Amino acid sequence: MTTKEIEALVAKYYEGETSLREEHLLKEYFQGDSIPAHLLEHKPVFGFFSVETKTTVSNEFESTLQEVIGVGRVVSLPPSGRKLAWSLSLAASIILIAGLVTVFKLGVFFPAQPYGTITDPQLAYVEARNALYLVSTTFNTGLSKMQHLDSFSTGYNKTLQLQNFQTGLNEINKFNQLDNYQPIMLNPGRALK
Repeated sequence: MTTKEIEALVAKYYEGETSLREEHLLKEYFQGDSIPAHLLEHKPVFGFFSVETKTTVSNEFESTLQEVIGVGRVVSLPPSGRKLAWSLSLAASIILIAGLVTVFKLGVFFPAQPYGTITDPQLAYVEARNALYLVSTTFNTGLSKMQHLDSFSTGYNKTLQLQNFQTGLNEINKFNQLDNYQPIMLNPGRALK
């Protein structure tokens, strides 16, 4: 096989497009001694596969492995442990059944009358009035705390008056600038000199 063919097969191998026959040819080629220097980097890959295919596992390997990791061991409970496990599972089953019977007898899942419906108009009126009274008292409690916002509003209005005062001061400052020009207005000839 030529070097160009081997290079093409190696490229094809790394792309995962070689057949089993072509891989076998590559393994045989890289087991030889006459490998060009630029292909020596691929020799360990194919050498690994040839060594691993010759490696065998002993018949006792599986049993030794199971002993080491503990798989396949059956742990049996003593007779008292079996009785305890059986009695606990029986007690749990009885409690579960009793709980389900109680829940269904009380009608938790299927109530006789839907929640929140009242058929008597007088009773409905009384219940609605009580609910609205409760909402009103709770709302009024919240409103009493809002009274403090009124004093905040008063303070804010006073700051607005200060802002108006500041606007007036700015207007007066314009007259102060007139004082700078007063000598020019009184003696126009002196200012030109």
